Amino acid sequence: MASARYTLNIDPEDMKPDEPIEYTKKQKVANWWHYNWKILAVVAVLAAIVIYYVWGAVTTVHPDEQIALVSPQALPTELQESLEQALAGVVEDANGDGQELAQIRAYQVSMKEPDTSGSTSQDVGAAMNDVTDTYVQMAQSTVLTADLAAGDAYIFLLDEPEDFQNAYRVLARADGTVPDEEAPLDGVEWYNWSDCPVLASLDLGEYTTITGKKLSGQEYMSRFVVAHRSNAEDEEGELAAADALFDTLTAGATAR
Repeated sequence: MASARYTLNIDPEDMKPDEPIEYTKKQKVANWWHYNWKILAVVAVLAAIVIYYVWGAVTTVHPDEQIALVSPQALPTELQESLEQALAGVVEDANGDGQELAQIRAYQVSMKEPDTSGSTSQDVGAAMNDVTDTYVQMAQSTVLTADLAAGDAYIFLLDEPEDFQNAYRVLARADGTVPDEEAPLDGVEWYNWSDCPVLASLDLGEYTTITGKKLSGQEYMSRFVVAHRSNAEDEEGELAAADALFDTLTAGATAR
């Protein structure tokens, strides 16, 4: 029992236990939100990430064939789109997704050494452009090297075929083999774009230059040759569709 001196000045009302507080529905919701909103925020972010990747996986269209285009000049976006659309009527549905799609992977890479024989008193703006172009070339060359190592493309569009082969040595002869390192160009087959009836007949329309001038897509592509890499080690036939596409694109043409 508590001592009388401790309870002498205590009001009996103070001895009653506190009555439970009756919260309204709105107060209950507000109280719950106060303690749980951070958890909900984390769950929402995670759900959004999952939905993003699932949606991407479901909606991404995978190309049936990928063609590598290597040139010192950047391929105009408008022309690239026209080229992919035109080739869609030529490729077959190799991956069975119900669509025929060819993807052009363009690399802005020059195989030639830069010309440094000009005047050293060149315009500052031109010098800056040269520096920028050098960095672009280095970055694109790195990407090209990685993609070649991964074997991402079988068909190539090149406007410097000899220099490309001397640098990368991936192009093949007609029988699918790669020449010896001592003679990398020996027997390598490639076809002029304009000599290939299928390619020369593609409707590429026109593209707009940075100066606003309209030029023919076919005229632009006439500088390129079509070549392919080796299929000699393709024992499981994974390159069969790409090989058939190459034969279709070059049908009726004579190799150089």
